[in-house]
Formats: sequence, C-alpha cells, structure tokens
Amino acid sequence: MKPKLAFYLLAAAVFPALISSCGSVKYGEMLMFEAVQSGQMSLDSIPVLVIQPDDILSIQVASRNPETVVAFRTLRETVGANSSAALGTPEGYRVNEEGHIYLPFLGRVKAEGRTLQELREEIAAKLVDFIPDASVQVRFVNFRVTLMGEVKNPNTYIIPNERLTILEAIGMAGDFTDYARRNTVMVVRERNEVREFARVNTQDPELFNSPYFYLSPNDIVYVEPLKAKQYATRGDFIDRYSVILVPFVSAVTFWLGSILTKN
Repeated sequence: MKPKLAFYLLAAAVFPALISSCGSVKYGEMLMFEAVQSGQMSLDSIPVLVIQPDDILSIQVASRNPETVVAFRTLRETVGANSSAALGTPEGYRVNEEGHIYLPFLGRVKAEGRTLQELREEIAAKLVDFIPDASVQVRFVNFRVTLMGEVKNPNTYIIPNERLTILEAIGMAGDFTDYARRNTVMVVRERNEVREFARVNTQDPELFNSPYFYLSPNDIVYVEPLKAKQYATRGDFIDRYSVILVPFVSAVTFWLGSILTKN
C-alpha cells in the first residue's frame, strides 16, 4: 500500500474519534467526595455568626397587647424615616461604623461582636419597662450569597436562616454545570473592611473542615470553567452536524485514496 493511501485511510479512521473526544469532560472531574469513607463527623465546629458593622438586622417585637406592639412599630417607622440617628432602613436596622443600632425607646444598643441570640436577649430585657411581655426576634436581613460562573442558575440568593454551607448554596443554584472546575471554587468574603479570597476543593473530604464550608453574609462564590469549555461551542457545532460531516469526510478520503491507488 502506498504511503499516501495509508495516511488517508488512517485519517478517515481517526477523524470520527477526534470529533467525539473534542471538548469532552473527564469522568473524574465530575465526581464529588470520591475518597469519603463511611463514618460520622462531629458538628461541634459549626461557626456562630456574630454581628458586624454594616449588617442589616430585622428586629420584630410581639406582645399579647397589640397596642404596645403597634406603637413600637409606628415609632420605628417614624424614627427610621425622619432621623439620621436611628439609622433605620426599609428592611431593618443597619449596624453603624461604631457597631451600634438605634432602637425606639432604647436608643443606642451595642450590636457588633454579638450573636443574634445575645442581642435578642438584651433587647428583650431592656424592653421590659415598655412592653413587659415582649417577645423579640432578631435575624440578618443582608444574609445573601451570590453564585457566579459554572452553576446552572447563577444569581444572588437571600438566605432565611443563619447557616448555609457552600454545598447547599451550589444546590440552590441548580448544581454545577458539566464544565465546572470543582476543585478550585473561589469564595470572596468581605468582613470588617477586609476582603478575603479563598479557593476550596469541593471534591476533597477536607472541605468539611474548611473555614469556608459555611458561608457568611454577602459571600460571593465563583465557579471557574474547565479548559474543555473553550471547545464547547466548536464541539456543539460538530455534534450537531457530525451525521453529515463524518460520512462526507470519509467519502472524500476514500475517493482521494482511490485516485492515488490508480496513480
């Protein structure tokens, strides 16, 4: 067999394989926690969120006497709308740069560095003189996380509770796409006027021990794409027209081969 003919025949055999492998994602790149063994893990290390400056807090007061609660809410709306000292917002109370919030009846209350439970108990204790049976609820209004990159539904999500893991956040965004780089997920965190950048490996069981496993308010999670994605557009085109391209290229190759054979 002539060398040129052998070359064209080899090309005809290899070309379909190249098409099928173009832009493919390896199976191992999609696995999660492959090395996890059966067992249990203590949850004693769950971090407790503390209040920081610029946090926005929702503070709700309930009572068996509706009049006292209405008065509190009315005063809150009035102070929040007309007094810069109150630092009220349409959503709740913003913690100022000194770490305080300003509440109706109570005035300045220290919030920075305290947990929601600690602040709730202090407000309830101070409100006894005004609303003896006051029931106070405090929660973060600004606990939202943003997911970007290779997730199916990138968006900013508001979290109703005080605890969210990075896996739960990715699940809220519809999971990873097929082209997600799961071993270098970036978390951007800004607290106390310091911006942190960290990369976590969601395929590694050590993720559960990472300080970034539990997200904080306003965290940004960015999932990078695999290199294979740069071939995705090209691969989609080839996949769409491979039914036509493969037979055509094969026919042309064998036609050229037959010409060379005759010559």
